[in-house]
This record gives sequence, C-alpha cells and structure tokens, in this order.
Amino acid sequence: MKPVQSVMFDVVACEYQDHIRNYFCVGRHTRVDCFYLCQTYTRIPKHLVRDNANFIILFKQDELNLSHVYDDHVKTDMAYAQFREMSLASWPNHGFLVIDKDRELNEGKDSTVS
Repeated sequence: MKPVQSVMFDVVACEYQDHIRNYFCVGRHTRVDCFYLCQTYTRIPKHLVRDNANFIILFKQDELNLSHVYDDHVKTDMAYAQFREMSLASWPNHGFLVIDKDRELNEGKDSTVS
C-alpha cells in the first residue's frame, strides 16, 4: 500500500522529540512515511525512531556513530570489521552506504548504491 502522507524531520536533534516519536509510532500504522535527517546518529532518539527505521542512508560517520549503527541494525548479519570495511570503502566511491532492513542480506540489505 502506498503512503498517504510523507513527513520529513530535518535538523531536529536538539528539539523536543515526543511529537516526532508519535509520528514514528502511529504513522507506520496510518500509512505515513517519516524521514528523519540528522548529522549525528547518536542524537536520534533510540526508542521508536532508531528502533523503527527500516531504510538508512549513512554518510561518513565517526567510529562512535558507526558502532551504534552496527549495534542497532547490522550486528546479526555480519561482523563489525566487515561492516566497517564496507562503510569505509563505500564513502569515497559513492558518498554513502544504504541499509535496507526490508531486504535479505544478499538481496541488498547492507550495500552501496551506485
């Protein structure tokens, strides 16, 4: 089913997050797509926002943020060293890494997009 509405949250990491959590919690069930743009992954609220993300576009990250992304979304699929190597290889060539949690591992779950 196609979404009825899309909502984009941009540079809101320092703002009050309860309304955003509500969109992520209730929006999924009412056909609302939510997009959350943030420069620092660890500033995104884990409960309801990071935990419910199903598509992540990951630009160059420091080790702390990269390890949090790994712990939250990738650790059941591959070792951290492999994820780190894939990330470091993708950023200079493509500028980002895509994690699509709706796909199987070998069908594009963690991959770069050219």
